[in-house]
Amino acid sequence: MIDLSWFQENAPLFSGELIFNEPLAKYTYYRIGGPAALLLVPKSREDLAWIQEGLRASRAPLFVLGMGSNILASDAGFPGVVVRAGRLNLEIEDEGGGVIRTGGSVSISTLLRRAAIEGWGGLEFLTGIPGSVGGAVVMNAGTHLGESASALLGVDWISLQTDAQDDGASARIFSGDELKYQYRKNLYLPGAGVVWSARWKIQMAAPAEVKRQIDETLVRRKSTQPLDRPSCGSVFKNPKESGKSAWQVIDQLGLRGHRIGDAQFAEKHSNFILNLGHARAADVRGLIDLAKARALAELGIRLEEEVMYVGSFSLCGNQ
Repeated sequence: MIDLSWFQENAPLFSGELIFNEPLAKYTYYRIGGPAALLLVPKSREDLAWIQEGLRASRAPLFVLGMGSNILASDAGFPGVVVRAGRLNLEIEDEGGGVIRTGGSVSISTLLRRAAIEGWGGLEFLTGIPGSVGGAVVMNAGTHLGESASALLGVDWISLQTDAQDDGASARIFSGDELKYQYRKNLYLPGAGVVWSARWKIQMAAPAEVKRQIDETLVRRKSTQPLDRPSCGSVFKNPKESGKSAWQVIDQLGLRGHRIGDAQFAEKHSNFILNLGHARAADVRGLIDLAKARALAELGIRLEEEVMYVGSFSLCGNQ
């Protein structure tokens, strides 16, 4: 059994929120998930150093959660520490020369509203993406207009798991050729940690034009995506080597609209799995496993998830 007594004993030194046995369903877009043994919501770099010290003392497993937009949390929850990095750095700064710096906890929607006001072009590819700057950096988030890797100049990263006996969370700035990415994946961030800030290149434009492009893209996404039910957005990465989009693969398998329990491949966009009201994580995972197994067996296509799992799951079989 994991001993979390260090966190309880040292709670007065933590300025953020500390909650034991907190349901993760409250913090994910899916509205699904059992309890985390301990949920921590840090508010400062000092809080991150405190968390790092506690992890060294307890050896507890760790999961770092942003806004929960691409997360499927197990029905059994998570038997360790979940750090919700939503209140750390909310600053947005224009550094001049076509460069802005954004805190990792800034939501994408907030960033785009500011871009429309200031005339910061070049970030329109983020339109419609749920979540935070930190999540976009870690997952190389993007749309058909582009991806994060194309606009990032630097990332200020703070690692929470380290064997170093220092007095604070291990910080490092990545820039230039160090920012190595693949499709929906980073290749350089070490271990579990948080994005403190990110630097982006922009192109100054008329605010009205930036707003127009953002608004048009939002209209398009709303017309093609099922945004009226809880989901994690796109479940699968596009299997580019097949020449198909993920939704085309799911359609070819005849799974559009298919349900397990209260989880359903959306009729409107079949690369979305919806929570129709009372879906369990096992229902969603069942649909994911079904699609992956059938795509490989029937089409020779390997589907890979965009969604990230928190906690333990067993294979749900083909239903």
